[in-house]
Amino acid sequence: MKFKLVPYLKYLILIILIILIVLYYKKKPSPIERFNSGINIPKILHQTAPADKSKWHREWFECQASWRQHFPDFEYKLWTDEDNLNLIKNDYPWFLETYNKYPKNIMRIDIIRYFILDKFGGIYADMDYICIRNFYMNLPQDKISISESPFPGEYLQNALMCSPKGHTFWMKVIKKSKARLEKIENNSNVLYITGPQLVSDVYNDNKANIHVLPKNEFNPDKNSQFFNDHGKIYAKHLTTATWVE
Repeated sequence: MKFKLVPYLKYLILIILIILIVLYYKKKPSPIERFNSGINIPKILHQTAPADKSKWHREWFECQASWRQHFPDFEYKLWTDEDNLNLIKNDYPWFLETYNKYPKNIMRIDIIRYFILDKFGGIYADMDYICIRNFYMNLPQDKISISESPFPGEYLQNALMCSPKGHTFWMKVIKKSKARLEKIENNSNVLYITGPQLVSDVYNDNKANIHVLPKNEFNPDKNSQFFNDHGKIYAKHLTTATWVE
């Protein structure tokens, strides 16, 4: 009797494929394994504001409380201008001359958030960003997450950013800002030198490292249908824009 190899070969190939699929998913790290490996976004929430609360916009108090309410297990750090300067002096002294050279204080407030996320990781949110729901478990832990901008001329907005500690993206942003300031003397274009346009430009060369938080969920325009739909959004930017001169 002849041995029919072909039917058995089909079964053998199918078994091999199943084994390979099982091994792939077994090898792929789970969220818990990624946490244990050290590649994760630390549970720290960063904001920066004047130490004198009489200078705060009235909406900032509610916004600040919303983050602490929805992220109760996070360490909370409010960075003042003095704290920001000390971080540069103590940990990044090579940047101190550039830091002091920015013609507007908002440029220092912009640039410091990149240093904070480089040094500590965590979530950074502007003082006029209000949190609706916790979204930590939705974040890819090995990437940076930045909110999409609803405004023309920029793709990303640096008002809400989440990051593992020491991600290489931040030094690229910082060095490009330094180069732009040195190239264009006395330039006070905040958006281009330290703000959203800067981050958007660096993103274009580093897309694989960045997870974009969709604007309809994280940064809806005030005139959009999503802005007040709290069942669908996680956060929204109130854009008090107190720095605009």
